Amino acid sequence: KQVVENYKPTIKIDPSWEVVKLCDVCAVNSNTIDPVAEFGEEEFIYIDISSVENGTGVINYDNVLVGKEAPSRARRKVTNGDILLSTVRPNLKAFGYVNYRATDKCVASTGFAVLTPTNANGKFIYYTMFQGYVLDQMINSMGKGAYPSINQSDVNALALPLPNLDMQQHIVHQIEEEIFAVEQNKKLIGIFEQKIKDKISEVWGE
Repeated sequence: KQVVENYKPTIKIDPSWEVVKLCDVCAVNSNTIDPVAEFGEEEFIYIDISSVENGTGVINYDNVLVGKEAPSRARRKVTNGDILLSTVRPNLKAFGYVNYRATDKCVASTGFAVLTPTNANGKFIYYTMFQGYVLDQMINSMGKGAYPSINQSDVNALALPLPNLDMQQHIVHQIEEEIFAVEQNKKLIGIFEQKIKDKISEVWGE
């Protein structure tokens, strides 16, 4: 159980991989939008920092607002395949991969850097954001104020070890197979834990 709960996708670096800057393989914050002008009376999905679960990448798309009531920080237009990287306290790992049916009306907070892959596998870049060698760069760039953060220049300069596209796809496939196995095992553990509880209740008459 502990192994399953503590699972973290890991990318083992090969010394032969090229080291690139993030801005060489992703466009950063390339699509700005004004929801008030764009949507007016229509609704849109707003992704703020609290919408992305720390450490898991799970994005909550349930925060629906009317365009004219959009907060001033709602400025980052997102589309499927984009990566959301929280620039506020990035050590908390509020990073998400956008995969949603209605991204034509989906806007993220300026608290995120929105990465649009241009010359790399998007999922590979996404999983790379959680690796220690990238997190350490972000942590070292954070300010010391009340809201430690990094800026767009820091994001652009992140150094990423990058294999060729075929290897990127292979690693992504391997990681996602592992994630699927972990999720299935979590379900199995839950089923057996409930069976144990039911049996204890039956024995003790509770």
